[in-house]
Amino acid sequence: MKKNKDLLINSIYLITLIILYYIIGKKSIYLYVLTISLSNIFLSCISNITIKPTLDNTKTYHTKEKVFKLTTLTLIFIMLIIALLSICISDITSIFLHISDTLPIFILMAMSTINKPLINIYTEYLENVTNKKLQERSIFIYQVLSNILLILTAILVFRIFKTSIILAISLLYVSRLLSAIIIVTILYLITRGNIIKNNLRENNINYKKIIKNIYLNSIRNNLTQIIKYSYYYISVVIVYYILNARYYYQEILIDETISFIYFYALSIMEYLIYIVKMINKELSPKLSIPMRIYQNIKLILPIAIILIIISPLTCKLIFNNSDLSIYFAMVNIMGLFILLYDISFEHIKNKKLLIFSLLIGLSIKIILIVPLINSFYRMGYNLIYGDILSTSLGMFISYLINYIYIRRITKTTENYFEKLLDILYSNIILTIILVLLEFIIPIKASSYLKSLGIMIIYLIVAITIIKIKKNKK
Repeated sequence: MKKNKDLLINSIYLITLIILYYIIGKKSIYLYVLTISLSNIFLSCISNITIKPTLDNTKTYHTKEKVFKLTTLTLIFIMLIIALLSICISDITSIFLHISDTLPIFILMAMSTINKPLINIYTEYLENVTNKKLQERSIFIYQVLSNILLILTAILVFRIFKTSIILAISLLYVSRLLSAIIIVTILYLITRGNIIKNNLRENNINYKKIIKNIYLNSIRNNLTQIIKYSYYYISVVIVYYILNARYYYQEILIDETISFIYFYALSIMEYLIYIVKMINKELSPKLSIPMRIYQNIKLILPIAIILIIISPLTCKLIFNNSDLSIYFAMVNIMGLFILLYDISFEHIKNKKLLIFSLLIGLSIKIILIVPLINSFYRMGYNLIYGDILSTSLGMFISYLINYIYIRRITKTTENYFEKLLDILYSNIILTIILVLLEFIIPIKASSYLKSLGIMIIYLIVAITIIKIKKNKK
């Protein structure tokens, strides 16, 4: 049931982004992409916090209530720290990127960061003291309501009132805050008077240690997410600066390129990665860790190849702009490395190796991003290629470190190199056939119906090739 709700939430979010694309149109949302990227880093610090195990091991209402209140207070304190950091980053952004009046956006972004963690711990507390099932339903309603309010706000600020960009983006964050306030209020009204209390007291409770453990227990998963979103944030900042300050690109072009890659296209890619990981968890729960990695590569590679080849059709159907297809294709290539990065870190238990692998990958990204962008410029290619290549290389190095460690601790002797060669061979054939098909049925995204028809033909051919290869095996 939870998996179905997660899938539905992710699907609704993806649809929301596509609707936003049409609502916003040509207007700049770079500041929204910039602050969302930063917000994801901050959110990753607290996204996995849970008080459920602590509450389950606590017998008295007084202790449960105090644990909940202290956790909430620490979350609010963290929000204040994030707000202060955001003010500093806002000032640095104004100087570094020459963008003014960003403070309201950064402050509202900081305030909205604790929305989901706060609702999580509140529903965990209410479930424990009322014996009602609230969490899954509440989170689902919050996500849906947040997306609806986001669309409504976007229509008001971009289409009806046509406000300034600073005010428009600030109000987009207000819609997120409003969603959280509505859900918390509803939960309070539903459970008021239903809380099961007792007069028992527990002595010698070390609340400081309890709260510390609540935050430390989630640190492993938090670290991987923090570094992952740092890749994107670095790209959003550095690419804007280089294109603007060094190569004097028009701001409209910079905004459109960065917003499409790191907001729209990346969200679609993350959705596909989520689907691939979900399918593989269902199909191969008992496989070894290296075999799971192999199965994920086996599934994502043909999807990426198909999407790269039909990217003009995809961009025409989704965004009504086939000119964006080169960026969509590049993000699909990067998606392969994002998947490898994600699944390899899921199985790393050694904290020192985890930190080492994360920092090495991010360091490679930081070191290579500017030289690679400059190199692609000198070769006459799109500068964005250098940024995407730096991300892919950083994530791939982290994956290699993780994979070597996994092979060593699992003592796997099976030769996965031959399996990878087999995957590459199968997909080379698929690529050649689809490229040859383009000579017969050219990929020309001239209209919706024609684009849809050509896409269906290509998908049928690709699926047929994959099934024939599977049947031969």
